[in-house]
Formats: sequence, C-alpha cells, structure tokens
Amino acid sequence: MRPEEKRQEIIVGVVVLVILAVTIMGIMWGKKYDIFSSRGYYTVRVGRASGLQEGDPVTVSGVPKGVVDDFIVRADSVDIIIGVDKDIILYSDASAIISNQELLGSKKVEVNPGNSGKHLPERGIFRGTFAGGLEDIFETTGAISTDFRTLLGNFNKTVLLLNKAMEEDVQASLHTVHNTARLIDSLMVSDIQPGLLAMKGALQNAEEMVDTKRADIDTIVTNMKKVSISLNKVVDENKIKISRSLASLDKIANDLSGLSVKLKDPNSTLGKLTTSDSLYQRLDSITVNINAIVKEIKDNPKKYLEHLNVKVDMFGGGD
Repeated sequence: MRPEEKRQEIIVGVVVLVILAVTIMGIMWGKKYDIFSSRGYYTVRVGRASGLQEGDPVTVSGVPKGVVDDFIVRADSVDIIIGVDKDIILYSDASAIISNQELLGSKKVEVNPGNSGKHLPERGIFRGTFAGGLEDIFETTGAISTDFRTLLGNFNKTVLLLNKAMEEDVQASLHTVHNTARLIDSLMVSDIQPGLLAMKGALQNAEEMVDTKRADIDTIVTNMKKVSISLNKVVDENKIKISRSLASLDKIANDLSGLSVKLKDPNSTLGKLTTSDSLYQRLDSITVNINAIVKEIKDNPKKYLEHLNVKVDMFGGGD
C-alpha cells in the first residue's frame, strides 16, 4: 500500500472516531450523562414541584450535596432529576422533601438516604413530597378568599331573598293585624262599650248608695260588734254548763247507740220484740180480740150491764 493511501485511511479512521466520539458525547449530553462528573443521578417522583428550578440545591441532612438537573412532567406527577455527590449512598427506602431554603427564598430538595441496606442504583427512582411555603399558603388563601367572596355573594343573595319574603309576610301580617284591630274597635263600640257604661253606672249607684246609707251601715257594723261581744261573754259565762250539756249529749248518743245495738241483737228482749214473729202474732191476736170485745160492747151493752145494780139519783133526793 502506498504511503498516501495509508495516510488517507488513517485520516478517515481518525475522523470517524472523532465523529463517533462527538456523537456519543452529544447523546450523553442530551441525556444528562456526564462521564467526567463526580455525581450520581437519581429521579425523585413528586406530585408537584412548584417553585423548584434547575440548579437549586440538593441537601442531605442539611448539607449541600448536589443540584437539581432536570424535570420530566408526567400526567399525574413530576420526575425531578437530581445529581448527588458520589460519596452519598442512597438506599431503596430513600425519600425526599421539596421545601423552602428561606422563608420567602428559593426551593431545595432535602434527601433522606434511607437505611434499608439495599443500594439504589444510579438513575433509580424514589418518592418525594412537596412541603409548601408561604407562597402556597398565599395561593391557598387566595383560593379561600375567592371562595369566601363567592360565599358572601350567595349569602347576600339569600339575605335579599329572605328580606323580600319577610317584607311580604310582614306586610300581610300587618294588614291582618290592622283588620283585627278595626274589628275589635267595632266590637268595642257596638257590644263592649255599652256594657262598660252600664257597669260604670252601677258602680256609681252603689257608691252613691253607700254614701247615703253610711250611717246605717256604721250602725249595723256597731250592732254586729256588740252582738259578737255579747255572744263571747255568754259563752265564757256558761262554758261549764255548755261542757256539761255536751257531755250529756255524748252520753245520750252512747245510750242510743247501745239501744240500737240491743234492738239489732235477736237474742235480747228488745231484739225479740222487734224480730220475733210469734210475739208479733200474739200481740196482733190480742189486739183483734180487744177490738172484737169493744165492738160487741158497743153493739150490745145490756148484755154486760144487766147484772149490775146501778142507781142513779138525778135530782139528789135519794140514795
């Protein structure tokens, strides 16, 4: 092979190798591979990453150990590509929190390496959470304020509707009360007022009569007081007699009670008189006989007087 041809092949080979190296480096640059970097790259998957930017720090236990390299937005999450120094070893249970560096400053990614003992390979994915700062509070407050203004608007409309309904009801009620008052006034004039006038006249007449007969009323009251005093005096003077009379009445009541018991007892003499049928029949028979004798004497008195020697001196001259 001639030297010129050999030199051309070497040049072509070098150019191809350069092109191949540039292509590989371009691919690695496009995919964020850095063969000369002292960092390992991992993916933190979070629900949101508001305020986080490329170049923001990645800390481990509060110490800066990397930076945010890129973002991949998905349908329901965000993948944050972070570069962490090689001396940091991440495990399968690693986690991260996106928080504020300062009160109103930029964001950072705080990484917890985990302790499962199982190493997380480079380009591995682990979960993270988003801890909102004041701007998120302001955003939430703004949303709440918007909702509150909407609520106030709805409340205002409700109050207006209630006021309108209440005005209609109050007007109707006032109209009803007005009609009722008019009806009561008419009743007062037609029915109640004459009765009140009559009662007033009766009271006036009674007052006039009391004034006219005041002397008589005083006399009656005085006499009633005297009678009351006299009765009290009589009761005081005859207290012993009244007590004896009451005692006598109690004895009479007891005697009558005993007599009633005897009358009710069929074995006593009085009980037999009131309860014995044979005694009643005998008394009835005697009464019948006496009535028969009396009737016979009335009908034939000579029969009973013929054996009597009765002389009557009508003029007082004989025996």
